[in-house]
Amino acid sequence: MSSFVYYLNILTNTKFNHSTIQPMSKSSPLKLRMSKHRRLAFKPVEYQHRYELVLDNMKNAGLDALLVHCPENITYLTGYETPGYYGYHCLVMVRGQQPVLVGRRIEMLTNVPEFSWLTQTESVEDHQIPIEITSKVIEKLGMARRKIGIEKSGWFFPVHEYEALQARLPRANLTDGSGLIEAARLIKSEAEVRMIRQAVAIADKATSAGIRATRAGTTENRIAAAVYKKWCEEGSEYTGLPNFIASGRRSGLCHSTWRGRKLSTNDHCIFEIAASKNRYAGAVFRAATVGRVKPKLRRLSDTSIEALLAVIDTIRPGIISEEVDKVGRDIIKRAGFGKHHHHRLGYSIGLNQPPDWGEGQIMSIRRGEKRMLQTNMTFHLVPGCLIAGEIGIVNSATVRVTKTGCEILNSIPLKLFEN
Repeated sequence: MSSFVYYLNILTNTKFNHSTIQPMSKSSPLKLRMSKHRRLAFKPVEYQHRYELVLDNMKNAGLDALLVHCPENITYLTGYETPGYYGYHCLVMVRGQQPVLVGRRIEMLTNVPEFSWLTQTESVEDHQIPIEITSKVIEKLGMARRKIGIEKSGWFFPVHEYEALQARLPRANLTDGSGLIEAARLIKSEAEVRMIRQAVAIADKATSAGIRATRAGTTENRIAAAVYKKWCEEGSEYTGLPNFIASGRRSGLCHSTWRGRKLSTNDHCIFEIAASKNRYAGAVFRAATVGRVKPKLRRLSDTSIEALLAVIDTIRPGIISEEVDKVGRDIIKRAGFGKHHHHRLGYSIGLNQPPDWGEGQIMSIRRGEKRMLQTNMTFHLVPGCLIAGEIGIVNSATVRVTKTGCEILNSIPLKLFEN
């Protein structure tokens, strides 16, 4: 079963709270004890509300506790972040009790006070076994015989850790809690949308810098250097994926980065650029040419733009995701490029950590996705075509679903840039 289908089953068959635009929850009296400081990405009330949404989802799922391993989910709830999540991290959430973050000692001592509001941690020394420490925390919190949710679908909770947890807590009822936090993440608060806007603005400026650097005789690496120079100057942090910059026949490769190719006359270069602010991503996809524009390249670009504008015009609250996908897909088919459109029309975008800058594992605009779009969902729309070994063109937009339709967050012109 694909991760898309897995999340679809979870998120459509369980009653969840989805949004910080809903009224504050009254079902949980828990008042979080927070370390309040200026380095927090959001106001404490934002984190309190997020936490209450997830507590409600836990209650609806019948869970007493939830073990959170997904880095984006930990950031969403606490503000904590680190690229060092290759080491063990687990946020232990218990209804009615303060959360405890279990993780590598060097991270707990430095990054917890730097980025998060958390006041309770449990350090794991490098010579210790993390699951043993986590099990002791669960026992101290009185959860050793209770119903505990785990993120079975997560990338950072491997089978051996699950088996070790089962062995250490034989009387606990370990059940799947995947999707509980992701459901809350799907609909953004106004504060989150503002953060995404900042990231989009940086991505647009970095793309424009790359477009200006695109000329005959230069290399993909020099173009990438221009992109990253502007990207850093404008304040982007690292993203979950590298930026994708490729030219000529290499533009037909999926997720291709710069490899030193020199551009010739009558050539082109593509840019899929994302930026990140406080772990929130925004993205854009454009292409630039040098010299004469090849007819096929222009037709592909025109088709991509037509599909994108039609999709944007279709998006509104209440429409089914796969219906939006069909609008763009049909335009590409009618233009004769259907067999070269291999992917979904868009994916949720927001919190990002490597290995991805999107939230497509939570929701995508694709065939088979039956969920409705809702106000303040945010997506990166990516209609286009890849023809391996020949050419690739996508024109994209990061958008927000509004109460009446769709708002484009990008400001860079939607066109094929001709240098």
